[in-house]
Amino acid sequence: MPTRPPAPPAAELMRLFLAQAEDYALFFTDADGKVTDWYRGAERIFGFTADEMIGQSARRLFNPEDLERGSADHEFALARTAGRSEDDRWHVRKDGNRFWGSGVLLALHDAAGQIVGYAKILRNRTDVKSQTESLDNRVAALETTLERTRVFLATLAHEMRNPLAPLANAAQLLRVDAAGKASEEALRIIDRQIALLSRLVEDLMDSARISAGKVELKLAVVDMREVFAAAAQMARPLAEARSLQFDAVPIAGPVPVCVDAQRMQQVFANLLDNAIKYTPRGGKIVFNLTTEGGDAIVRVEDTGIGMSPEIQPRIFDLFTQEDAARNLAKGGVGLGLPLVHDLVAMHGGTVQARSDGRDKGSVFTVRLPMHRATQP
Repeated sequence: MPTRPPAPPAAELMRLFLAQAEDYALFFTDADGKVTDWYRGAERIFGFTADEMIGQSARRLFNPEDLERGSADHEFALARTAGRSEDDRWHVRKDGNRFWGSGVLLALHDAAGQIVGYAKILRNRTDVKSQTESLDNRVAALETTLERTRVFLATLAHEMRNPLAPLANAAQLLRVDAAGKASEEALRIIDRQIALLSRLVEDLMDSARISAGKVELKLAVVDMREVFAAAAQMARPLAEARSLQFDAVPIAGPVPVCVDAQRMQQVFANLLDNAIKYTPRGGKIVFNLTTEGGDAIVRVEDTGIGMSPEIQPRIFDLFTQEDAARNLAKGGVGLGLPLVHDLVAMHGGTVQARSDGRDKGSVFTVRLPMHRATQP
């Protein structure tokens, strides 16, 4: 059996370690923080060669923000006071790229207790930093979703409660005057509130179906002008009841599209309902159908309350509403626009929202590919 060679002395083992350790940056500085020894791991992690770093201040390895904050001086000051200074921070490589380094700076003392230099050992842990940030982002997203869900449930409870008082009043009218004129008004109240509740329940169910992937489109080639006209016909009485000017402007020629006509009418109904609710009395709504290139374009433009820059990127998210919208419309739980977005996407189209700011109106643009007949 071959004999094992004797272990090298500690000094030789240390030399081998310094020469071969590539995953750890190790270097020494003098008492003033200038690099005196620069090893292979440091060269690999920082990108600087020994010739480039020896004689240079270790401050060169800090990013500009940390230098401005005095982090480099603080790290050496803490090591002088406590003997060591641990840190996790972004460092700068020779090529300008940054990495997340986790390391420790040790103060080195001679026999008399005087500091003669410092030793720095550091590891690149950008992978851990990325994982941590990813987890932080997920936690923040979950917290945002939870908060929106709380707001949604509170708003939903409020919206479900709103029809109860009119329904109770209507029931009382029927009890008092079952055969008189009051009964007709009571029945109108009941019809309106049932329609409101039905719309709310349908929106909730549609949101759940789309999230579960259970909505199936009944696609057929139709003229978008027909869907447009049906949506305009439904919206006009609602707009006029709020003293709004309502203009429907369709293009003259046919606009063939392959869509689920009922779902697309739902899209336009939601956009028009949104415009009507959030446009003060005396305002204007323009419902426009045109074509651009190979796309059918439907725009709903209003002179309503508009949207703040902060809300616009999230306007198609579930439960998103501005306070001004709630105060004006006194209704809605933030389901209509997310439904619009999802239904349009299912048709291979896009929907965009634009506003110049609060009280400057809004423009919603639906873009759908036009149908092209197959050549024989």
